[in-house]
Amino acid sequence: MVPPKPPSPRCHFYPVELLTLFMILLLSSIIATFSLIDQVPDIFLANLGFMALLLLIPRLQKKMENRWFVLFRDWYVLPLILVIYLESNQLVPLVHPRDVDVMLIAWDRWLFAGHDPTVLLEGVTFPLLTEGLQLVYASFYFLPFSLCLFLYLRGDRYSFRICSTVIIFGFYLSFIGYYLFPAVGPRFTLNHLQSFPLSGVWIFFTIRDLLDVASNMARDCFPSGHILVSFLTVVLSYRYLRSYFILFLIWSVLLTVSTVYLRYHYAVDILAGVGLAAAVQLFLLPVFEGLIENLPAPLGWKDAGK
Repeated sequence: MVPPKPPSPRCHFYPVELLTLFMILLLSSIIATFSLIDQVPDIFLANLGFMALLLLIPRLQKKMENRWFVLFRDWYVLPLILVIYLESNQLVPLVHPRDVDVMLIAWDRWLFAGHDPTVLLEGVTFPLLTEGLQLVYASFYFLPFSLCLFLYLRGDRYSFRICSTVIIFGFYLSFIGYYLFPAVGPRFTLNHLQSFPLSGVWIFFTIRDLLDVASNMARDCFPSGHILVSFLTVVLSYRYLRSYFILFLIWSVLLTVSTVYLRYHYAVDILAGVGLAAAVQLFLLPVFEGLIENLPAPLGWKDAGK
């Protein structure tokens, strides 16, 4: 008697794939709801392709269980975060054309007794500090990526998946905020109140200009994604990579200072980012931990940290 064939492995979606699929589906729904397909057909068609990819990859793993495919699947969502951010830069003004900077400025002045934080910081502004903080600000994406990479190289499947899921959720949460509260930031709205423009020493203007080209006058202030994601990274490093906690904490503090010092963000953007990071850590981190704990271990992974 021929023994029956073993059942095919189930198709498991990673939480990062489901989150990204939901985010792309949300953007596509916004395009359709606001009748923007004629204005952004490239984004709409690209999103259909990305959704097809996200649905296909988990099914392919049943046939391609090898280390290279596992490596690809663990990281392929990462560039999609940047794609979604760039799409949002183009879509936000079409969906919500009225910026809310006036409201954010009013909130800042209420908190600081009628003063603007970026103007107050002029008293401690000097070129060398500006240069250093601009470098820190530009290094933002390296902060969460470094945490995930350290865990990955250690072979800690469980902690890597938890941290990447929470961090990616933080990014998407900030992107949704840009649609609800579009704002260009004090660098543009309060420039007339500043006594002098910022200046650096060596490459300050080069870095700032590169960021300007990449963001293309983005409405990406509230909440501050820099703060939301960096604070989540600090919490996660304390929980899963304690030996690097101090490094991530110092890095995050400098990022926080840079956002207002360099006039990219209002103070209320920072508070909103901190508040959302705390809410994610308190209420959603246990949910993600439970989901990821039940995922099967792919080829070549250890269960360290579980």
